Amino acid sequence: METRNFINGKFIDSISKEKIPIVNPANQKVVGNIDQALDDEINLAFESAKKAFDKRILLDMDPKKKSNMMRAIATKLREYKNEGGKLLSQENGKTIAQCIDEFNGAADTFDFYAGMTDKIQNKLIPSGKDTFNYVVLEPFGVSLQIVPWNYPVSIFSGMVAQNLIVGNTIVIKPPELCPLSSNFYGKIFEEVGVPNGIINIVHGFGDITGRKLVKNKGSDYIVFTGSPEVASEILKETADRIVPCHFELGGKSAAIIFPDADIDKAVESTVKGIFKPNAGQICVAMSRVIVHPKIKDEYMTKLISKSKKLKVGSGADSETEVTPLISKDQMQRVSNYVNSGIQSGATLELGGKEDQNKDGNFYLPTIFDNVSTKATIAQEEIFGPVASVFDFETENEAIEIANSTSYGLASGVFTADDQKAKWTAERIKAGIIWHNDWFVDGINLPGGGYKKSGYGRDGGMDGIYSHGQTKRVSKRLY
Repeated sequence: METRNFINGKFIDSISKEKIPIVNPANQKVVGNIDQALDDEINLAFESAKKAFDKRILLDMDPKKKSNMMRAIATKLREYKNEGGKLLSQENGKTIAQCIDEFNGAADTFDFYAGMTDKIQNKLIPSGKDTFNYVVLEPFGVSLQIVPWNYPVSIFSGMVAQNLIVGNTIVIKPPELCPLSSNFYGKIFEEVGVPNGIINIVHGFGDITGRKLVKNKGSDYIVFTGSPEVASEILKETADRIVPCHFELGGKSAAIIFPDADIDKAVESTVKGIFKPNAGQICVAMSRVIVHPKIKDEYMTKLISKSKKLKVGSGADSETEVTPLISKDQMQRVSNYVNSGIQSGATLELGGKEDQNKDGNFYLPTIFDNVSTKATIAQEEIFGPVASVFDFETENEAIEIANSTSYGLASGVFTADDQKAKWTAERIKAGIIWHNDWFVDGINLPGGGYKKSGYGRDGGMDGIYSHGQTKRVSKRLY
């Protein structure tokens, strides 16, 4: 298990001599210790990325060679998926099967973008018989990327693969709560011969190393997935330098369930959307349910019954359905939100407490009914297994409730009427709309937020163009 920082094509011994203990959220045992990058390591990482960019290594690389390099990374990710998945489960808490799938998904991402290296087309724009104009996609330069802890391996792959296509070189910081599995990337980059300096991996606490990275003047572009509060700090810090940013900042995703919906499907989607994926620790979690009174009793009865039967436990147990929260701090955060929900007058139908029978950070599936749209639990991202249920009478009221938060990442509509689904999707202010299911996704599909959920798109061709900038070249013909 490699625990060092990866800079300029190799793992280096710690300069700071500082280490961060990594704790298994299921049992509070230390999984390992990661080297913390401070000023010296950070400067080295940016210098390496800048040199690699100035040499035009990625820009001048033959598309076929770049494609082969990315496919080799994908192959290695699959080779290490079992070892890496087990480690990711220990440090992150998700089931081993989920973590292996994350490595597989990361490999699929590199494979997908490997097929795009020779498909970025320049545009010829006619504007009169005496001019010649074309537009090309170019990189920003050195890209600083900060990865969240909920899906560290898959988000790492998406950030890196899309930037490799465009030609940005990279300094990337994995999350301090579960960074060890990300070092498989450094090992893989060494093994497949990724040119030195193209991708540099530095570790550390967000409020220490993360701040230092953002303050460093070596970045030309910043990619961040996390909270709006941190994104706001990044914007303030980089405002004078006018550094372009790409943000995915979470959500408060709502599902509208119309009277003609398949209730069993809606219930299954809710369980999958808020409890099973990662104990609600996912930015597109189905945290709000807007259901019509005609079917609400049946929906709630089935939802509560199904949720009560979910097995809460360690990711090491293959039968676990609700895994632990990432940390004690996250446990306290979820608990505070639940207490706020109770104080707001919402009806606690299920859960609302920690699982006292286990050593880890386990919180029981929680369902609130009769929630006010102005309540804190209806407005703020909880990032835990907590669902809030609302009533609506008219279609317009359902839309108003769905759009009543400052977020706009994902949403869903459950109805047998395709026209109604289309009408609803056109009116919900969110970057992703799902119909009759939750998590209908693919690498070739773009995703991103409206409003406070950020800006920029990831996935498919949209993701490539979102991580670069266009240049127009014009000539007068004589």
